[in-house]
Amino acid sequence: MKVAAFGISTVAPAGWDARLFRHGDGGEPTLHLASFPLPPADGEFGTTATGRMPADALFLTITEYAVGETPGRGLFAGDPPRSLALREFGERTLLLARPGQRGLQRFFSAAGRDFCLYAVLSDGPRSADLLAAAGTSLRALGFAA
Repeated sequence: MKVAAFGISTVAPAGWDARLFRHGDGGEPTLHLASFPLPPADGEFGTTATGRMPADALFLTITEYAVGETPGRGLFAGDPPRSLALREFGERTLLLARPGQRGLQRFFSAAGRDFCLYAVLSDGPRSADLLAAAGTSLRALGFAA
């Protein structure tokens, strides 16, 4: 399934849920991708989704940061991530620590815009498959100014 809005686009893996949104009139664009059904409403970093996350699942968000006049500097100097590796996930990277979950965070710039990727993986035997599926979506990411 292709999702596109607010100058962000990607393809969600088969069977995954995806949503692009912004809160209110001035909120920054956010993409949510999950290997499980997403709640109808959530914050940028998916605290509701990750609180309801089943075992052996993956949640991923990409949210824009309007931090300054010169995108792509400092923390945001990197390119968009195109894959995720299990070794990158850790318990200390979670916004809210929950048993059986690990997270990662990456900052990057694309099309003159700054973003944060935040992902949460819940333990299970399909972790490698989930990360490979997410990589397909990350490689399909498109950004417009």
